[in-house]
Amino acid sequence: MLPVKPFRQAKTRLALWPGAPRASLAHAFFRDTLDAVLDTPGVARVLVVTNDPQATREATSLGALTIVDRPRRGLNAAIRRAAIHAHALTLHQPTAVLTADLPALRSAELQSVLATAAVHARSFLADHTRQGTTLLAAARPLLLLPSFEGNSSRSHRLSGAREVTGLDVPTVKLDVDTPEDLCRAWHLGVGDHTSALLGATVEPSAAAHRGVSPFKSPRTVSSSTQARSDDPAL
Repeated sequence: MLPVKPFRQAKTRLALWPGAPRASLAHAFFRDTLDAVLDTPGVARVLVVTNDPQATREATSLGALTIVDRPRRGLNAAIRRAAIHAHALTLHQPTAVLTADLPALRSAELQSVLATAAVHARSFLADHTRQGTTLLAAARPLLLLPSFEGNSSRSHRLSGAREVTGLDVPTVKLDVDTPEDLCRAWHLGVGDHTSALLGATVEPSAAAHRGVSPFKSPRTVSSSTQARSDDPAL
């Protein structure tokens, strides 16, 4: 499940990023996240819960199921709404929620996290700051019990979810909220949509943010297909 905030309301801390409006950045992050999820072996269905018409159209066109997040009552309410829908579709199938702001996401890394999460009734992956959560998984949809926002990794841990640790999965942990995050994602190699949006503008921008190296993305629009070709086949 991918909860998606309306793009015009998302990523306020990226408002000052030069060369790309924050709504466009949020959209690109969503598309790269969705593409990687759809390419992940073992993912049977993808549900996108959103109140954004563009996200709904694009997710549907790519084969994902969509759920209207209306009335909007925040991230956790959206996930609970999607969980009820997923329960009706899948009954007792394992389910995971993934944040939709992972522009560097690799399918092979996500597959590794999901495989590890599957041995627990309920588990989560802390983000790169160890304060937030990028993935919450449960053996059944209604067991997710989301507690995103704020120090969600602590909240999920205290609620009994097992933390997924010991995996080298930087692209699943790197949710992008700040310019520094975006520079780090660019260094890891962002997907086609973010790469096309940023173009050359990321290099001078990266140099201005706390010494983060402004390297060219290892995964550009032309190289992303090749980079993903090593993922395990379904």
